[in-house]
Amino acid sequence: MTHIAETLFKNRESTATPASIADQLGRLVWQGADNGASIHRALEGWIEHGDEERAAIAIAYDEALLFGSLEQMIAMLDRLAVRLPRLRTSIEFRRSWLQENFSGP
Repeated sequence: MTHIAETLFKNRESTATPASIADQLGRLVWQGADNGASIHRALEGWIEHGDEERAAIAIAYDEALLFGSLEQMIAMLDRLAVRLPRLRTSIEFRRSWLQENFSGP
């Protein structure tokens, strides 16, 4: 499943939304022998240094917690908000969703 995220991104329809691409990646993680590890690495890379379109897809991905912990994921989203401020609204929404779904009682 190497490069599947990038392949899907490069071959997407012009009308595809970040959420629809993220949804497709969420379905594909369960189809590979690596349980989505390569897709998760790609999405983490898109958050760390991807362009705005790739980062928007990674933000919309909700199949698993990227970066291994809630704290690390939120730290990476905070960095992304500084690097790509136009995504700030999406980042705030994802941060709230993460805290709601991955925080302890």
